[in-house]
Amino acid sequence: MKRKLMLLLTCLFVGIGLVTAQTQKVTGVVISEEDGQPVVGASVLVKGTNLGTITDVDGNFTLSSVPSSAKTLQISYIGMQTQEVAIKPNLRVVLKSDSQMVDEVVVVAYGSAKKSSLTGSVDIVKAEQLTKVPVTSFDQALQGKSAGVQVTAATGRPGAGANIKIRGTSSISAGSDPLYVIDGVPMSSTDFASINANDIEYMSILKDASATAIYGSRGSNGVILVTTKKGKSGKTTFNIRAQYGISTKTTDKFEMMNAQEKLTYERQLGSGYGATGGANGGAMTDEEIAAHPSTNWADEIFRTGATQLYELNMSGGSEKTKFYISGQYYDQDAIVPGSYLTRETARINVEHTVSDRLKVGVATSAGISKEGLLRTDRNALNPFNYVYSANPYDAPFNEDGSYNTDITVGGVPLNIFENIDNNPSYINRLKIVGAFNLEWKIWDEIKYVTVAGVDFNQAIQYRYNKPESQLSNILSPDGPKGYRNDNFTQRATWLWTNMLTYEKTFNSVHAVKAVVGMEAQASKYRRINAMVEGFAIGKLDAISIGSTNKDVLGTTTEWKMLSYLGSAGYTYDDKYILDVALRRDGSSRFGADNQFGTFWAVGLGWNMEREKFLENIEWLTRLKIRGSVGTSGNNNIGDYAAQGVYGYGSYNSESTAYPSRLPNPNLSWEKSMQTSVGLDASFFDSRLSVTFDLYKRKTTDLLLATRLSMTSGFSSRIDNVGEMENKGYELAISGDVIRTNDWTFSLNGMISQNKNKVLKLYEGNDITIGWNSLVSEGHPINVYKMVRWAGVNPANGDALYYTKDGKITNVYNSDDAVILDDKTPDPKYFGSFGAKLAYKGIELSGDFYFSGGNYIYNHINFFTQSDGSMIDQNLDKKLLYNQWTKPGDITNIPKQSLNNQSYQSTRYLEDASYLRLRNITLAYTLPKRWLKPLRMENLRIYAQGLNLFTITNFSGLDPEVGDSPTTGLAATAGPAASVLDFSFPAARTIMFGIEIGF
Repeated sequence: MKRKLMLLLTCLFVGIGLVTAQTQKVTGVVISEEDGQPVVGASVLVKGTNLGTITDVDGNFTLSSVPSSAKTLQISYIGMQTQEVAIKPNLRVVLKSDSQMVDEVVVVAYGSAKKSSLTGSVDIVKAEQLTKVPVTSFDQALQGKSAGVQVTAATGRPGAGANIKIRGTSSISAGSDPLYVIDGVPMSSTDFASINANDIEYMSILKDASATAIYGSRGSNGVILVTTKKGKSGKTTFNIRAQYGISTKTTDKFEMMNAQEKLTYERQLGSGYGATGGANGGAMTDEEIAAHPSTNWADEIFRTGATQLYELNMSGGSEKTKFYISGQYYDQDAIVPGSYLTRETARINVEHTVSDRLKVGVATSAGISKEGLLRTDRNALNPFNYVYSANPYDAPFNEDGSYNTDITVGGVPLNIFENIDNNPSYINRLKIVGAFNLEWKIWDEIKYVTVAGVDFNQAIQYRYNKPESQLSNILSPDGPKGYRNDNFTQRATWLWTNMLTYEKTFNSVHAVKAVVGMEAQASKYRRINAMVEGFAIGKLDAISIGSTNKDVLGTTTEWKMLSYLGSAGYTYDDKYILDVALRRDGSSRFGADNQFGTFWAVGLGWNMEREKFLENIEWLTRLKIRGSVGTSGNNNIGDYAAQGVYGYGSYNSESTAYPSRLPNPNLSWEKSMQTSVGLDASFFDSRLSVTFDLYKRKTTDLLLATRLSMTSGFSSRIDNVGEMENKGYELAISGDVIRTNDWTFSLNGMISQNKNKVLKLYEGNDITIGWNSLVSEGHPINVYKMVRWAGVNPANGDALYYTKDGKITNVYNSDDAVILDDKTPDPKYFGSFGAKLAYKGIELSGDFYFSGGNYIYNHINFFTQSDGSMIDQNLDKKLLYNQWTKPGDITNIPKQSLNNQSYQSTRYLEDASYLRLRNITLAYTLPKRWLKPLRMENLRIYAQGLNLFTITNFSGLDPEVGDSPTTGLAATAGPAASVLDFSFPAARTIMFGIEIGF
C-alpha cells in the first residue's frame, strides 16, 4: 500500500511538471515611440490563439499559461501600427504611430511605394519636424531637414515664404522654385502662410530624375509633395493646441554714432550740419555737444513682438467613413510697428469606402489672412533705414508727444512713425485648395484613380496716404493731397488627373507595377489696379471719394497644359529594382511649333542586405545602392512669352495699339538632364542610418534675351540659347546613441555641397543683374565683378585698390573690376546638426543650421562707412575712432574729409558664413495614468526657441535674409535696383505652448 501511494505521488508531481513545462509566463511593457509614454489599453495577443490581455496604466502586461510552443505576440492599439514580436523574458515593445508608417510606405509621384523599392532620392519630413519650429509659413520649417535642400528666409516679415533651391540653381530667368503638390494638386507658392503646418502629415521631397521626371516640364527644380492628415477609424479624438510667445531682434550690434559722436565728427569735417542746422551753421562747442540729447534709433524702431495661436482638430470615423477637421487662429505683431499678420485656417478631409472596390475622398482647406505691410518703396519710408541713417541728435517726438516733422533721412523730410500711423498699408489674402479623389478597383490588380483639384488665390492690397500726412505733401506739394491705391489679383488653377494602375506579385518574388494616365490643367490670372487722389479728410478713405483718377488698369492672362504620363517598375525578390518613367507635356506657354516635349527617366536599385552573402551580418540592417538618369523641364515663364504682344497708348487723344514684342513660334521649355547615384545604409537594428548622394545636372535651352537687328523694329526677344550645370554631394547621418525603457538620446546631421557653372550664354555676352553682380560664361551664376580693395596707405591715409593686373593704386577705376569666382553669393556648403534627449516624459531637442563660404555685398556699409560723402545721415562709429589720422596709422578706414567719395569695391564684400541655433524645444508629457481620471488622452506642455543665437562675422542685421536669391545683396530691392532696401531681419522668438488630447 505504501509503495502504491509513493508511485501515485510521483506520477502526480511528474504530471504537474510536464504541464508546467508546456506553458510559460510572459511579461513586458508597451510604450509609444513618439513620446516614450506607456500605452494604456494596448491589446496583447498570443498569435494563433485566443489568449490575450491588455496593458495597465503603466503599460505593463502579464500573460500566464502561455503554451511553450507559442513563438510570437501581436500587440495593437488604435492609431498605432500593429507589431509582432518574438516571445522572450521581460519584453519591451515600442509601438509607432500610424503617421510613422511613412518610414515604410511613402507618397511619391502619382502614387505610393515602399521606401525599400525606391530608386530615386526621396526624403521624408514628418509632422513633428515641422511643428516644433514656430514659423508662419510651413516651407520655412524645412530648413535643415533634407540634405541638398537649401532653405533661406528672403525676409523676416510675418507670413513671408522661404526661398528653396533643391540641388542648386538650375535657371537664370525661369526661377528655381520647386513644384509643390498638396494631396495631388499642384499648388502655387504665393501664400504658404494660409496653410496650417499642423495639418500636414508629412512631406516627400523628390530630388533626382527618377523621382521627378514624371512631372515633366515642371520637375527640373525638384518636387515637394505635401500629404495632409487623414481620419482614423475608432472613437473621435479632439486635440487642442495653444501657444503664446514673444519676439525680439536677433542682434544688438548697431555700431552707429550717438549724438555726441556724430556732432564731433561733423565738426571735425567742418560740415556745418547738426543741431545748428544748414550748411552754413556754426560749429558747436564741447559743452553744447556733451549736453545734447541722443536718440538710439534701433531702440526706437525695434519693439518686442507678440504671437498667439489657438487650434482645435478632431479626427475619427467608422470602418467606412473617416474624417479629419481642423481650425486655427494665428495672430502676430512683428518686431517693428506697422508689421503684423492675422490668419484663420480651416481644413476638412473625408474618406468614404463605398464598397470593397470603390473609395472616394475630399481634402479641402481654406485660409484668410491680413498682413500689415511696411512701406519700403522709398528710402525714407523704410524703418530699417532709420536704424542706420537717422541722425542721433534728432528725436522722433517733440516734448509734447507730437511728431517731430523736422527729421530728414536721405534728403527726405519724413518722420517714420508719422508715416506708419497716417499711411496704412495692408494686404488681405484668401487661399482655397481642394481635391476630390476617386479610387475604383476594377480588378484585384487594376485600379482607376481620378483626382480633380483646384488652387484658388486672391489678394487685395490696400494703400492709403492721408491728405494731412507728410508723405502726401512730399508726393504732391502743389497738387491734390492724399491718395488711395487698391490692387486686386486673383489666380484660379484647376487640375484633372486620370490614371490606371496595375500592381501584382508573381510567385512571391516578381513584383510588377505600372501606371498610365493623362492630366489636364488650366490657370487664369486677373489683376485690377486703381489709384485715385484728392481726399479732403483723412478719415474718409472710400475710393469713390477721391477727386482724380490717377491710374486704372486691368490684366488677364491664362495658360493650359495637357499631359500624358506613364511609369513602370519591376522588383525581383525585393532585391533588384528597375523603374522607368515617361511624360509628354503640351503647354500653351510655348511656341506653336514647339508646344510638346517628352521627358523620361530610368532608375536602378539593389537591396544588398537581402543577399545571402550578407544575411549573417547581424549588425547590418539595410544596405541599398541606387542610381538614376533622366530629363525634366522648367516652364516657369510668362503666359504669353512665345506670342506677339501689342502695347497700347494714345495719339492725338485717340487710343492706339502697336506691336511691342515679336512672336517666337520655336520657344520651348528649359530642359535638364540629371544623373544621380546614392547609398542608403542602416546598422545595429536601424540605430545608425547613413544616406549619401552624388549628382550632376545639366540644364540646356535656357530662356535668355537675344539681340535682333534694329531693322526689325525690336531690340530683342526671348530664345532657348543658354546652358549651365550643377553638381554636388549630399550626406545625412542619424543615430540613436541611447535607447532604453526610460532614456533615449539621438543625434543627426547633414551637409551638402553644390557647384554651379554657366556653360553657355548668347554670343558669350555677360548678363548684368544688379550691384556689381552678373552672369558670365565659364563662371558660377551670380558672380561678383568689382574692383578689389587693397586697404589704406599708412603714409597718407589714401584708399588703395588693385588694378586688373594686381598692382596697387590710389586711383579708383571701374575698368579694374574683375570677376570673383571664389566669393559668390551661394554657399560652398550648408547643412544642419541636432540632438534629442528624452527621459520618460521629458524631452529636450535642438537643431543648428550652418552655411559657409558665401559672400554678401553689404551695401549698408557703403553708406554708413562713406568717408565723408554721406555726412547728412548717421554713420558708423569706425569712421570716428578707426580713421587714419597721422602717418604710420594701420587701419582699414581711410582719412576722412567732407564729400570724400567712397567707391563700390570688395571693401564692402563680407563673408556671410554663419552658425545659428535654429530651434530648441523643452517639453514634458504627463503620464497617462495621471490623465485617466481627467478623461484626457494626453497633455503636453513645452517651450520653444527660434533663432536664439547666431555666430557670424557678417556685420549686417542678418546673414541669412541679407542674401538675396537673385543678387546676394544685403541691400537691394531687386536686380539693378536704385532703391536701397534694408532687409527685414529674422526675429528671435520664444514660444510657450500646451497640447491637450481627449
